[in-house]
This record gives sequence, C-alpha cells and structure tokens, in this order.
Amino acid sequence: MTTTRGHCLIINSYSFRNAGDAAIMLATKQLLESQGAASVTLSSRYDDSSEYSRFGLRVVPEIVPFPAEGARLGRAMRVLYGLAASLVVIAGSSLSRGVARTIARALLPRTSRILEGTDTVVVAGGGYMYSSKRRLNLSLYQSLVSIRLGHALTGSTLMMPQSIGPVTRRLDRGLIRWSLRHTTAVVRERLSLAASTVPVQITAREIDDVAFFYSAPATTDAVGDVCRIVAMDWRWSTSVNQVAFEEYVRRVAEIATRVHGLGLRVVLGGHSSLPEHEQDDLVVAKMISERLSFPHDVDQVTDVAHLYREYARSRVVVGTRLHACIMAISVGTPAISLQYQEKSRGVLRRLGLDRYVHRVDELDVDQVAAQVGEIAAAEARWTQIADRTRSSIANAYEGIGA
Repeated sequence: MTTTRGHCLIINSYSFRNAGDAAIMLATKQLLESQGAASVTLSSRYDDSSEYSRFGLRVVPEIVPFPAEGARLGRAMRVLYGLAASLVVIAGSSLSRGVARTIARALLPRTSRILEGTDTVVVAGGGYMYSSKRRLNLSLYQSLVSIRLGHALTGSTLMMPQSIGPVTRRLDRGLIRWSLRHTTAVVRERLSLAASTVPVQITAREIDDVAFFYSAPATTDAVGDVCRIVAMDWRWSTSVNQVAFEEYVRRVAEIATRVHGLGLRVVLGGHSSLPEHEQDDLVVAKMISERLSFPHDVDQVTDVAHLYREYARSRVVVGTRLHACIMAISVGTPAISLQYQEKSRGVLRRLGLDRYVHRVDELDVDQVAAQVGEIAAAEARWTQIADRTRSSIANAYEGIGA
C-alpha cells in the first residue's frame, strides 16, 4: 500500500452512542492509517471525546457550526450564520485558496484553526444523502456545505461510501450535486439512488460500506448457540406509519419465539441510545420483550466494542439496523437483515447475500425463522466473505484521491 493521505480530518461524523456509526469511524481510521495517514482526527457536533479516545481518535468540533444545545432560536441563528459564512468562504475560493482562508479566519475562526494543517478532508461514510420528511433539512444542508467548505480550504477531499437517495426534492438534488462538484462520489449501493423520484445524475464509484473494513480485536470465546435480534425505532423513516411499526414489533416477537423453539438463546438489543433524536433502540427491544413468554435476555449495552465481542460469539444476528449486520459479518457471523430502507438490500446484494434481506413491512416469519435454523444447523461462519470484502475496499481506495 503506497497511498499517503497526510493529516486527515473526518467530517460529517456521527455519535459514538450509535454503535454502527462508531464502527464506521473506527473502520475509516483503520483504512486511512493502512494507506499511510500521518494522523486521523474526527470533526463532530457530538461530545464524544472520551469515548473515541479509547480507540486513539481525537475529536474536534464540527467545521460548519451546528449546535445541539441551547435555546431553539439561538441554535437556529448559529446554524444559519454558519451556513451563510461558509458560503462566503466557498465563494472566496473561486479567487484563490488564500482568499478563502483569509475569509475563514475572519468569519469562522474556529473552523480555520481546526482545518489548519489538514491535508485531506474525509467525508464520513455510512450516511445517506436523501430527502427526509422535514421540508427544511438543515442537517443535510450542513453536511453538504461542509464538504464544499473542506475542499475550499484544503483542496483535497476523500469520500467514504455513502447512500445517495431516495431524493424527492429538486433543491436536495441540486445541493447534492453542488457539494460533490470537486469530490469523487463514492456510493455503497445504487438502489437508493435508483429509488429517487427526482433523478440525481451523478457519476459515482461503488465500494462496499467502509464498516466492513474494521478488524475487531480477536476473541478467544467459543461461538455459542445464541441468536441476537437487533431492534430499531424506524418511525422517523420516510416509509413508515404507526400501524406498520406495530406490526413489525409483533412479527419480530414471533420470529424470536420461533428461534427459541430451535434451541437457540435469544438476546434482544439495539445499537442506538439517542432518545433526543428519537433513536432509542432499547425501548423497542423492551416492547418486543414484553410479548415473549419464554426466558430470554435484553442487552442494554450499546458500546461498539461490547457488541463486536457479542456478535463474534453468536451463531447468527438478525438486525434491523444495517450496521448490526455489517458488524456481525465483519467478525464472521452470519446476519439476516430486516430492511427498512433500500440501502440494506443494496449493500448486502453486493456481497451475494440478497436472500437474507427481508422488508420490515412485509416480514415472513416462517422464512426468517427457517434461515436462522439453516444457519444454526450448518454452524456457518462468513469469515471468507469478511476477508474478501475488506480486501476489496482497500484495493478500491488505493486509486482514489492519491
């Protein structure tokens, strides 16, 4: 591996309190370091310094201000100022990078300090640029402006694999194309893009989700007859209604009951503990638990290192969150996906695992239970899939942005 990235700053990162998002950040760090990065720093609007420091990642604030605390009006004004100031800096870069940096020192002094000495701005992978239910999607706008701002001040951006789409608004389409004008677009699957009602004409390379790249510390624990079922509150999704969600809870409880009948120990759990973003998976795990009449466990720990260990010693993982499946596969554990967005099918189809993906609003309990039984009976491990995918990601990034 001869590629070098210099000093890297990962932007548009996510909270450590979502285990899948943490896995993406740790995998990105490993990938960049394998390509000769001199240092890797994380830019985040979340206060995750102590958590990420366990893994050697330094955390700095976001480059386009997006405060999570304070009075609502005050936060909104700071967001709008950050966006406006960033656009002025970006406009200045059309004259020269020196002009852009001068403007940034005046209007965004914190951002200027953060980016000083950065060689490569890395766009965090695993996310998705899509049209949400909200008419004014400030979170999307902030992440897109951050990409252009990073390029304006450094001249070098590297995108980790994302999902783009579904896009349903012309404004969102225009901003996505504008943000990636100087960046090689990299997607982890194309089904989300194809599902857009407002077509996004963009040239993109397709590379597997970067979280597959992470090599978790090896465990000496034996694989047990355990099926971990990862629940999720997906009511924020554009495709959901309350009736469909309640049916999901009922059917997952049925799947758990059938799995118990196969002789496997059932462990319910989640990945995210972000109730302020309506993403507390453990609440859903407990809803499912209340429907079960047999002995089982509810794992309330969502720490990424803990989950890697538990997935490694499980027979199979049934995950509503895509990254529960990715994390499991990366440690060789077979996974079955309960898909709530197109990204799940798109990502696993690339690995030839399409038949293990089931729509959450059309769950066939018999089919899912049969697949769990099939995997358990064969005592299957997917180590070769993990190794092959890890190698594919490394090879693909050797020629991007070098």
